[in-house]
Amino acid sequence: MKNSTSKTIFLLLSLGCFFLFSCSRQLLDIKNQTYKSYNRNSEKGYVVSFELNNTAIIPKSIVINGIVQNITKENKIGTTYQVNVIAQTTMIHNYQVKLEEKENGIYFEKDSQLFFQPVKFKLITN
Repeated sequence: MKNSTSKTIFLLLSLGCFFLFSCSRQLLDIKNQTYKSYNRNSEKGYVVSFELNNTAIIPKSIVINGIVQNITKENKIGTTYQVNVIAQTTMIHNYQVKLEEKENGIYFEKDSQLFFQPVKFKLITN
């Protein structure tokens, strides 16, 4: 009886460690994740910034306050990304804001697969 209890505990601990290890590998190390709102001329939105050291993973789009904005190569400067997320504009003819009911985060592509990682962006106020 004691032997089977020990095996069960060992098996549960092993599965727990495996689960934690596999989940931690999927989470990316995103640093300095901030956003700042703006309202200038005929445009409102957010400037979102984050740092990503993993070059094998490509950020595809960002979700901030329910708005989705694609990330382009021009948004990358070194390891830092700075993305202008437009919430409202009359400057761009027929511009459509993409909305999504998802928490704040970033869509990434790795090995031709798209995945989402929630990110807690820090609001910068001035």
